[in-house]
Amino acid sequence: MRSELHIDRRQFLGHLSLGGLVLNELLANTSGGGDRSPLSHHQPRAKNVIMLFMCGGTSHLETFDHKPQLRKWAGRKASQIFSKKDLQGFNPEKTVENCQILPPVFEFQQHGQSGAWVSEIFPRLSTVVDEITFLKSVRTDSAIHSVGEMIWHTGHQQAGFPSMGSWVTYGLGSEQTDLPAYVVMKDGVSTSGDEVFQQGMLPGRHQAAVAKVATGKTPFPNLVPRPNLKIEQQRKYLDALNQLNRLHRDRHPSQSDLNGRIEAFEMAFRMQNSATEVFDLSREPKSMHQLYGKNQFSKHCLTARRLVENGVRFVEIMDGAKGRLWDAHGNRGGLIGNHRSNAARTDQGITALITDLKARGMLDETLVIWATEFGRTPFEEANRETKMGRGHHHRGFTLWMAGGGLKKGVSYGATDELGMNAIVNPVHIHDIHATILHLLGIDHLKLTYRQNSQDVRLTDVFGNVIHEIVA
Repeated sequence: MRSELHIDRRQFLGHLSLGGLVLNELLANTSGGGDRSPLSHHQPRAKNVIMLFMCGGTSHLETFDHKPQLRKWAGRKASQIFSKKDLQGFNPEKTVENCQILPPVFEFQQHGQSGAWVSEIFPRLSTVVDEITFLKSVRTDSAIHSVGEMIWHTGHQQAGFPSMGSWVTYGLGSEQTDLPAYVVMKDGVSTSGDEVFQQGMLPGRHQAAVAKVATGKTPFPNLVPRPNLKIEQQRKYLDALNQLNRLHRDRHPSQSDLNGRIEAFEMAFRMQNSATEVFDLSREPKSMHQLYGKNQFSKHCLTARRLVENGVRFVEIMDGAKGRLWDAHGNRGGLIGNHRSNAARTDQGITALITDLKARGMLDETLVIWATEFGRTPFEEANRETKMGRGHHHRGFTLWMAGGGLKKGVSYGATDELGMNAIVNPVHIHDIHATILHLLGIDHLKLTYRQNSQDVRLTDVFGNVIHEIVA
């Protein structure tokens, strides 16, 4: 009798056909923290978030920050225009004093009732600018790719802190019991790695579930049960495992991670049907595929809409992760080819997402964020090898958001006439994080987690809500 019951944990998980999914996505670091009620510090304006992150540092000067005065100073050395202090703190591997001022390489036009300036490389996005709130005076703390990505995602320069998506799900919980609350879709591993999606010291269930969108394939590993395993058998295996886990939990109440493990197995079981259906884009009509386009980024955008439509709280699409595709150095293909091709790849999907959400009445409660780790310098980078490019720049650049309780058709803040420094209503990344949480009904000062006798939060030790952009 003992031999029949005595199977090791790996064999048991094999019977469930859930081992890989649970290990990789749902059971990681499930220590610490128990159940908690969703926070509601004030009336929320948004319920869900879709974040579009462009890896590599998109140039504000070639996208949304029109600076015609750069043409006046074209060819002059940076040291002739800017102070010594202005030219310090950029990429430590390169010098900038002798770099020449570089005018915008694309044409700009004003669009919509708001008159927003948009580069020629985003022809579709220019048709929906009246839904967008541009933040044109953004500052961050580093011009290094990995650090910039880390600050945007976690609010901290060092690894080990929870990501924004983890904080949101920790504060608000999940709208669904059979789908992860936090899902990431990406096209590769970014400079900072998948550390930016981790839950840090928060309970493990707040870690991102990284999904793969591919026709005919499951979005999560090992989610499809073996052909000879009936659902009733799988349910019996899971019930037996949960019973053993609960017995052990009751005997060892200090091991709170067991609650997370029980929850993870239950969610994995339920996701076998729900996840497959939500990620199945063949369920969308032909018109939707035509609206969004056919490339991988477009598929991610369409999937993001399906996810928030089905109650997923926080969705991130990471574009250009493999190879930092938006990194517009001269020796990486050049600024012109780089940004023209990247914009062409993403323009349709982004525009379709905003258009689709609005048509379905979902944009008002869904916050769409377009972000990048930093901008680009107003001068050509030093040590250029082949084609023209711009260097890393963190003291003034542009991000934008749409929906989710924001004022529409607004451009907030400004850099100086050469796009160098944020001088009108400068906002730090922490201010943007505070505003995102505010729109979700959370006070960023109160969303904390006690760790080593310190209250940790997304906005670290400072940050203010940008009330001027809230409708």
